[in-house]
Amino acid sequence: MIHYPEFIKPDLLHLGPLRVRWYGVMYILGFFAGRQILRHLCKTRWLRMAGDKVDDFLIALFIGMLVGARLIYMLVYYRATEMDPFIWYKTPFAVWEGGLAFHGGALGMFIAIVYFARREKVPYWNLADALVLAAPVGLFLGRIGNFINAELYGRPTDVPWAMAFPIRDFDETVIGYTEPRHPSQLYEAMTEGLLTLAILWIAKRFIKNQGVLSGLGISCYAVFRFIVEFFREKDAQLEYYFGWMTMGQILCAVMLAVGLGMMAFNARRAVPIAGPEPESQSATT
Repeated sequence: MIHYPEFIKPDLLHLGPLRVRWYGVMYILGFFAGRQILRHLCKTRWLRMAGDKVDDFLIALFIGMLVGARLIYMLVYYRATEMDPFIWYKTPFAVWEGGLAFHGGALGMFIAIVYFARREKVPYWNLADALVLAAPVGLFLGRIGNFINAELYGRPTDVPWAMAFPIRDFDETVIGYTEPRHPSQLYEAMTEGLLTLAILWIAKRFIKNQGVLSGLGISCYAVFRFIVEFFREKDAQLEYYFGWMTMGQILCAVMLAVGLGMMAFNARRAVPIAGPEPESQSATT
């Protein structure tokens, strides 16, 4: 068993009322890393969009992600909805009372892609392909943030690398440790983040049709998340389905079907990625 490193603290900086948490810093780093990847794809003209539109695209993605992630969490995961089915109308964005669901965030982002692509007259599938090339970096950093926060850890285990995570009270004082558990945040960081990133950037060299890469990205995430769910602690408010399957795995099965369908559809559609240069190049240099 490995004890959670004592030098790792949730706060990067804590000066009086000022508190900067590693979790938030990781997401900010993921945002800027994704921004740079998208700008690079614009500059190389792989993404058929002007570089000065990247920030507008990211704002649309953020709004779509927030709405979708919160909505699906409230509908699927939030126990309070059992007592009051309309509570999500009352507190739709009170994330401090609940949380966010990745699968809902993914759905919200793809709706945002449709909106933005139509508004800016950018090929939808080309935009989706670019997003899946940028997203794994954010997924990796986000899961590292979960690890630093000592949250979303795995199921109890006796493997040699099992980790006892700290239990903190309201002022972040450690008051105890969990039983040895899988460090499932690191499993997800390695698979959904780095491994998916490597697969997609290698596949990018060989895939020539729009939409195939985004289907592959969704499929990779679904497969890796489905596997890691066997090691991750399920949501306390939900039961197992069929005696072994988590809600996350059910949603991953749906994602895999969607991803494979996207790959098949776009392979038959055979619209090439290469296209005309974007009209504006002002921010791609």
